[in-house]
Amino acid sequence: MKIRSIPHASTSHHRLNRGFTLMELMTVTAIIAILSAVSFPGIKGAMRTAQMNAAVQNAKQVSTGLRNFANDFDGTFPGTVDPVTEEEYTTSNDVFRLLIPEYLDTERVFAVPGSAWGARADGRIDEEIERLEAGENHWAYIAGLTMSSRSDWPLIVDGTDGSGSYTDDPGAKGGTWEGRKAIVVRVGGSAESVRLIGEGSQRILPRYGYPEENALEVNAYMGELAALLDPAG
Repeated sequence: MKIRSIPHASTSHHRLNRGFTLMELMTVTAIIAILSAVSFPGIKGAMRTAQMNAAVQNAKQVSTGLRNFANDFDGTFPGTVDPVTEEEYTTSNDVFRLLIPEYLDTERVFAVPGSAWGARADGRIDEEIERLEAGENHWAYIAGLTMSSRSDWPLIVDGTDGSGSYTDDPGAKGGTWEGRKAIVVRVGGSAESVRLIGEGSQRILPRYGYPEENALEVNAYMGELAALLDPAG
């Protein structure tokens, strides 16, 4: 009796089970690269939006601390002079230390990841000297206001480039949001991100109702007692 041998797999079967050719691998790699290039800007934009939203919420917590402070001092926000030592404040860090720990029990709300002013805070607040050291605070502050000041005036903003303006350089002070927007918390308690205006690398925060003016040239419309204090760093 003749035993029939089992036939070998067909050529087409072998073709299906062999590995990718170099050309096929190059094609797949190119497709992945194209898809990544298309989707990355959207992913990056979504991440920045989420980061900005988180920063807005932190700024609102700082403003709540300021409002609670004002409630205890006849509606007056911290000014430009230390009420005990009578030393003049030169940075917003000097002012914000007044809020810790009575009105705010954490430094975390003062830091913004990626900020050249203050990307992170170490959380050490037990000793006054350790609170809000240089590099631990992102927020600038407009001193000299009260709770009866106009509700649409800015009270807290992103730290500027040192001159009351912003830059499109994300690695520089005042460039956290790449010159596109700035976070503003107003005297009335509202918080929002506002589109910056200007040409070139320098941008300004438009004043509410008067967009042709820089809202951070505070003496021009808030009076001589108002002062913009940038963070320490």
